[in-house]
Amino acid sequence: MRYKTRLILIVLAFCIISCGATRGERVNSADTSGMQKMHTTAYCLHGVTANGGTTRPHIAACNPRLGQIAVIYSLDGKYLYTAEITDKGTTNGLIAGTVIDVWFDTYEECEEWMRTTGGRCYVLWMDGKG
Repeated sequence: MRYKTRLILIVLAFCIISCGATRGERVNSADTSGMQKMHTTAYCLHGVTANGGTTRPHIAACNPRLGQIAVIYSLDGKYLYTAEITDKGTTNGLIAGTVIDVWFDTYEECEEWMRTTGGRCYVLWMDGKG
């Protein structure tokens, strides 16, 4: 494993721990002021991403200008997921604007994600972008 990949995985683990929320825990509505409202989708294709990375839990694709680590909340303020932005959608240009496409292992998890989010979420960018 390359040094940069290891470092990103360590930062991702730190962000998951330090965001201070467990799945389903709410944040105060005032806390959403620093978050970006986005559309969300889910995919479960196994193999290689558009940028050549391997699909795995806690990765997502989005516009490359938005950020590197995303902490995702529902519109009612519940913590849902933390993802490393490994696939920037630059190869095929399909991920544009304020869309975050989250990878899951199964189709059922994708369906649950879409039911839970309704296709909309808040994202807190842990690297100060967004």
